[in-house]
This record gives sequence, C-alpha cells and structure tokens, in this order.
Amino acid sequence: MSRLDWITDLDLERAVDILVKRAGDARTEAPKRIKKNVVDPFSSLVVASTFRIKTSAQLVNAQQASSALDGMGNALGSFHQQVLSSVDGWVNYDASYDLENEKLKILAEVKNKHNTMNSKTRKSVVHDLETALEIKRGWQAYLVIIIPRKPKRYKRQIHLSRPIFEIDGASFYESVTGQPTAIRDLFTATIDILNTNGHRVEPNVSRYCQNVFDTYIPPTI
Repeated sequence: MSRLDWITDLDLERAVDILVKRAGDARTEAPKRIKKNVVDPFSSLVVASTFRIKTSAQLVNAQQASSALDGMGNALGSFHQQVLSSVDGWVNYDASYDLENEKLKILAEVKNKHNTMNSKTRKSVVHDLETALEIKRGWQAYLVIIIPRKPKRYKRQIHLSRPIFEIDGASFYESVTGQPTAIRDLFTATIDILNTNGHRVEPNVSRYCQNVFDTYIPPTI
C-alpha cells in the first residue's frame, strides 16, 4: 500500500531522491558559489557579531549553509512540479510553464515561495501564461505559490481579460488530488522517506519542521 493514495511510492521516492541529490549538489557547490559571487567583508563582520560566531570556521560554515539554501530554491520548486505531474491526468510540461492537464484544460506554473519572483519576473511569468492561453483556447492557467505570503488559502484572478489565477500551494494540491490534506500528507510522507532511505531527520528537528509547516502552510479548510 502506498504512503499516499494519489501518487505511487516509486514516483514519490524518486522525487525525494532527486531533491536530496540536488540539495547535496548545492552544498558541494556552495564554496565555489561564494568565491564566484565575492564575499562581502562587512556582511561577514555583522553576521559574526550578530550571531556571536567565535571562529572563522563557524563563519565559513554559516556562509556556506546560506549559499546552499539559496541554491536549493529551484530544486524545491522542481520537487513539487515532479510530485504534481505524477498525479493521474497531469504531465510535466516544463517549457513555458510547468504542468498541464489535457482533460481539465488547466496549465500551471509552480513557484516554491512568494518571494521567489521580483516584479519583473512575475510579469514575465504571467505573460508566458497569457501567451499559452492564446494557443490553448478555453483553458485556465494558474500561478501556484506553494508557500504564500500569509498562511491563508486563496485563489484570485490576476489578469483582467484572461482566466489566469494565483493560488496557494495547499489549495492547488487539493484541487489536483481531491484530498484537502494532500500537502500535509506529502510533508509527512517525505519525512518517512528520508528516515527510511538513510537521511535520518532527528525527532526534535522533525518537530521543529512540523511547527514551521503549521505556521506557514495554510490549514485545511
């Protein structure tokens, strides 16, 4: 029996494995990324003072961790894209947008966090969705924000003349899977896969991450 009834264990484990690998790559590439971007000595000084870092090694580790997290942004968006495209009827389009469902006539672009896009990038994304709808007449388009600015469910039209909507991740997961708790169930299943496949998450860390989830992901209606 699968952990979730809307995606096979094989597909989910594959998505988690890819995410873990990309996270590892981001960690490995962090020192190179820091050198390439040039280290800010003023920032280093303030970070060391603010967080009471006592050694240069601790400071370097903190800078590398921050760089690795920055490098993981796209990986997390791709994780959700892969998971959602594994649900029956949905495919990973991965061209001018991320997902589509031929039967429901829906296409979607998935972003991991509300601050992933600046205003210019956001306009470009909406323009790409608008262009797609010019070809796919009678379809709807969604800009999916997995972690919204506020932990509230919403769906709002963001284009005056086209059926282009912005929607939070929890609501979109529910619409795709038919399960109100789909994104929460995915989080729990991901922890289980990490623990099962040798990437153990310590219980206290797991509890902390669960609290973060409860704080920033919209609750079930």
